[in-house]
Amino acid sequence: MKRKLCILALLLLIPAFTFSAWVKQVSGTTKNLRSVWAFYGPVSPWTAVAVGDSGTILISTDLGQTWTPGTSPTTQTLFGVAQDLSGDIPKHWGSAVGGDTAGVILRTTDDGVSWSTRAAPPTVMHAVSFADSMNGMAVGESNAIWGTTDGGFTWTQKSSPFPGNWNGIFVDYYNTHIAWVCGEDGKIIETTNAGATWSAQTSGTTATLRALSFLYAGPWCGVAVGDSGRILRTTNNGLNWMPVSSGVTDDLFDTYYGWGVFRFTVGANGRILRGSWDGSTWVPESSGTTRTLHGVNYLVDVSGFHIWAVGDSGTILYKFILSGVENSSSALPELYPSCPTASPNPFISHTTIPGHPSDRFTLYDISGRKVGIYKGDRIGDGLPHGVYFLRPDDISGKPLRIVKVR
Repeated sequence: MKRKLCILALLLLIPAFTFSAWVKQVSGTTKNLRSVWAFYGPVSPWTAVAVGDSGTILISTDLGQTWTPGTSPTTQTLFGVAQDLSGDIPKHWGSAVGGDTAGVILRTTDDGVSWSTRAAPPTVMHAVSFADSMNGMAVGESNAIWGTTDGGFTWTQKSSPFPGNWNGIFVDYYNTHIAWVCGEDGKIIETTNAGATWSAQTSGTTATLRALSFLYAGPWCGVAVGDSGRILRTTNNGLNWMPVSSGVTDDLFDTYYGWGVFRFTVGANGRILRGSWDGSTWVPESSGTTRTLHGVNYLVDVSGFHIWAVGDSGTILYKFILSGVENSSSALPELYPSCPTASPNPFISHTTIPGHPSDRFTLYDISGRKVGIYKGDRIGDGLPHGVYFLRPDDISGKPLRIVKVR
């Protein structure tokens, strides 16, 4: 039987979510914040980094209860920040990009506490994305597309036959050679060879696009957002993009998946939209602010989802979503093969797959990011606590969620 990804089954699960209100957190700054990234850090599992004007860098390791300044080597605007997206063993590396009159690229090796300046292009950079701890790309004005293969230590220019100002990028965390870029005049381009060549995709709009993100659902499902409330979605790797009604006319600046069930988009006038996993439907949420929001990101632990949105005048909003995800849903057909039983589950150090001690399993976190490959006798060994899904390499069974606790 052809092997299929158990991670796809997460798109079919019916979870029970309790959505809290958005709560304003004290950032300690009045500078405009442009981007936020959340991840598991070396000291605390709840690490978030926000960047913005005048080289502002803020770090929280307690779910945003306190934000402290990071050591920034620049006073120029930082528009984007990102770390390893794959879920591979963390190296605590990350990069931030920006600039006012020339490009800026910063690198951290301690999850945002301190930063160093790297060689950068002469033009302002707007966004950065990493597939894993080594491979990433950054984009900006005047057709600037740069890539790194050493965790952001060095960057090299990538050529593109489609001149323009680029605003958003997403690098495939399954295949580091694939990436999508969006920008002015509705342009979306894709590379399948790490930026050596690019092909144009038809977006169907001339509106400036500000950001895009994807979730692997065999094929990739993606959403691009932009000016005047523009939202586009694709369910086939960007071969076709379809307009979706956002219900708003505000400029939209960022979008990001919250696991395979929902996504968030933020924009001008405090606009927050919550969308279905495929971006086909959107509902407004009350943000409690009229400040423009520029960035959104999240992390997940055993309790649920922790989501941040950042924006003008030091605005940081936080939302908690309590998750009650079941392993499977009898209300939905069994479209995908599933995994055998794990024992114990939940677990503290590792779990096992009875009857399959030598079989190989690929493990994904709850956002669909690849964590690693394990044998059935020590699933999850060495990982931080959290919610994970299995893909069996050589066997089949029911969709399985496993939970690692402290």
